[in-house]
Amino acid sequence: MTGIAPSKTRSLFELYRAGNYEELAGETRLLLVDHPRETVLHTLLGAACLELGDYDKAIDSYRAALGIRPGFAKAHNSLGIAYLRCGRLGDAATSFRNAADNDPAFAEPRFNLGIVFENLQRLEDAAEQYERAAALDPGYAKALTALAKIRWELGEHEPVAAHYRRALAVDPGYLPAHRGLMQFLQQSNRIEELRKAAANARAALGAGHPLIPFQEGLLAAADGDHPTAKALLESCEFETADASGMHEERMRLTHLTAICDRLDDCRGAMRYATEANRLSGELSARKGVDKARFIEFVENRKRYFQHDNVRQWRPDTERAKTSRPIFVIGFPRSGTTLLDTMLRGHPHIEVAEESDAVPTLVNRLSGVADAALGSLGALTHKDIESARAEYYERLARHVRPSRETATIVDRFALNTVYAGEIHRVFPDARFILMLRHPADCVLSCYLRTFTETSANASFHTLEEAAFLYDRVFELWVRYTEVLELDAIEVKYENLVGNVEAICRPVLEFLGLPWHPGILDHERTARNRRYIRTASYDQVIEPVHSRASGRWRRYREYLDPVLPTLEPWIERFGYADNGNPPL
Repeated sequence: MTGIAPSKTRSLFELYRAGNYEELAGETRLLLVDHPRETVLHTLLGAACLELGDYDKAIDSYRAALGIRPGFAKAHNSLGIAYLRCGRLGDAATSFRNAADNDPAFAEPRFNLGIVFENLQRLEDAAEQYERAAALDPGYAKALTALAKIRWELGEHEPVAAHYRRALAVDPGYLPAHRGLMQFLQQSNRIEELRKAAANARAALGAGHPLIPFQEGLLAAADGDHPTAKALLESCEFETADASGMHEERMRLTHLTAICDRLDDCRGAMRYATEANRLSGELSARKGVDKARFIEFVENRKRYFQHDNVRQWRPDTERAKTSRPIFVIGFPRSGTTLLDTMLRGHPHIEVAEESDAVPTLVNRLSGVADAALGSLGALTHKDIESARAEYYERLARHVRPSRETATIVDRFALNTVYAGEIHRVFPDARFILMLRHPADCVLSCYLRTFTETSANASFHTLEEAAFLYDRVFELWVRYTEVLELDAIEVKYENLVGNVEAICRPVLEFLGLPWHPGILDHERTARNRRYIRTASYDQVIEPVHSRASGRWRRYREYLDPVLPTLEPWIERFGYADNGNPPL
């Protein structure tokens, strides 16, 4: 038995490069009959099966190669990719570590290990691996781009643009880096830098790439030229064959929705919003996101938080009176981001924006499946102190006060659902509940897009959004009935009508003196380095009442859900004319 001729090996690699995977798999299988110890044949068969989606056979082939050559780093890395594609994250991580151990200078397994950690939501570990991959290969644009994205997700915004620019320096035509940089600059309100980035993208990608008219349309909208923005965004379309393209097309449709709304084209806005929400539904389905899960969280709490259960809580006789955290809550699109930005104008206030501190606290107390809600009553002082410490440790990752005496505000709209657990751990917590006309709130949720979570999955139709609104506020009313919450309400319509008149009582509630910086909302917004929420492009505008009563223009679309919302319209004082009196 002789070895394979070099010319034959070259022809096999040519089949792979040409994408002829079926032919490659057939030829390698035939050759393996006579050459069962040829590592290259096993790895090429594995590569062909990997591309054909036959992951089990790819895994068997790479294992066979490693049985012959255990230290073959590239085979370990390819085996890890096969495990990753079929969801076996633990096996994938082991294979990528084996690849890195056998070839410490090999950057790709470090990058792939970062992908595993990102899938496991171990973002700090993912960032470390992307850093190591980029250090091993300074020209690794993919790793630099992934590093920028993960730093962005971690809230470490300072190095994000620099990482994207490093990626583009080594690969000027790398589309994900152009896309990521421009999105980051836009959400950071760095408009002049964004213009330069858009010009660079046009030079590198060509004017015909859909990203170019898309970005130029957003710049036109930022300049207030909405007709031009609409024309530019309607002139392009992104392919939706994969998740990345679906995200881009959804973003285009969402911006068109907002532009049509500004141009009083309600039918156009609803047409684009409907298509954007269809894509949101597909993206959520791909991720296995189920709106029923969040509804279940709400209903579980409504069942548990009854007078009889709360009376059985073990009293925390040693509770510290000094622990009085502040929470801005409400419903998405109710104005929490606007209030957040106004409060930031006060020199003694620092705001944590959509942090994971409360979700972490809730998971600690009741578990992801709410299995331990009933154990809230048995918590000891030690349990509560430990939960408090973890909450503050998490919160510190999102806000770094410039002074020890700063007042920290935790702002996350749907922490409304977890007010019960918050109160159990922090009986003296203060809540600022943002309210907005229920129809405006639900409509705005439908006209915007959100990240794919079980809570946000209810915003894909007006009916589901209204149902969630009803469920959330039924729970909030239950909390106010059975718990002694220290809470005040702030109506969005009143806030935009008279900022000082509304914010003075809020500051008194927080025990802080008035400061005129509260009124300079636009400057505060533009000085924010980054705005995480769906409102990022609105809070930088001057305070206006344009969005108050917007639902009336969309009445024909909202009529089916108004019966669900009418009890809340009445309860919150919007029944007379849609706008509460100042």
